[in-house]
Amino acid sequence: MAKKVTFGLVAAGGDTAIKLAAWQYVFGGTWSPQEFADSNSFKPMVCSALAFLPTAWLTVPFENARRAYYADKTWPIELRRNYTSPTQALFRIPVEEGPSYLFKGGFPIIMNQAMFWMVYVNLYIFLKNKFFLMWVYNDLSYDWVKACYMGFSFGVASFVAYPAYMTREMVDLWPKERGGFCTWNNNYRQCFRWMMVNMDMQFYNFFRGYSVWIQRYGAPYFLALWMADTLGMMSNCNEGYNSLETQFPIFSESV
Repeated sequence: MAKKVTFGLVAAGGDTAIKLAAWQYVFGGTWSPQEFADSNSFKPMVCSALAFLPTAWLTVPFENARRAYYADKTWPIELRRNYTSPTQALFRIPVEEGPSYLFKGGFPIIMNQAMFWMVYVNLYIFLKNKFFLMWVYNDLSYDWVKACYMGFSFGVASFVAYPAYMTREMVDLWPKERGGFCTWNNNYRQCFRWMMVNMDMQFYNFFRGYSVWIQRYGAPYFLALWMADTLGMMSNCNEGYNSLETQFPIFSESV
């Protein structure tokens, strides 16, 4: 457990924190008026692309280090690297195998991360600003409404993004055709294209291991995104009196 927690904290600092910092740097530099869900909805779309497309690759070295640690245990004793933890594997691999080893097979993870973060922030910000009346006028707890919006946005984003992550398992681990031939020529992009074409017939199969992904990434991401909203990263109404979190029915209509 200690190894998993340590590696989780290292990954959070080297991956999630940088993604959110990039988001705050880009989106935090913009401004929108109140109730901008419709008229200014293009801003989260553009800002999410600028923030998350360049940082989506950050997950790749952590994922490869984790896989290398657990794969090492399956090798014969004389061939093992004897990694003591995923964190140690993360620091030893660039020295022993070369830095490029940590970035092998990165396309599925990069695609998964870009789709997840972009869909999440766009959907959550839209819901938060479109239905602000839920806690302003209906006197519901903001944290309760926030949990509902976040849960829905997180579910949709992970549901949309997971098939991209699944391409890695399909290419690397799924049984080959007769003669050892790979349906997708060992190419992740061809596999992803095949998934899109056959989504109507094979959709359920593309979510094998979805619960494991939720356990591995769901809790850290959800916690990070909850804190990000608390810190104001999901709103660019920068004046305190204009912030949705401080509106009250007494003056909300007159602002």
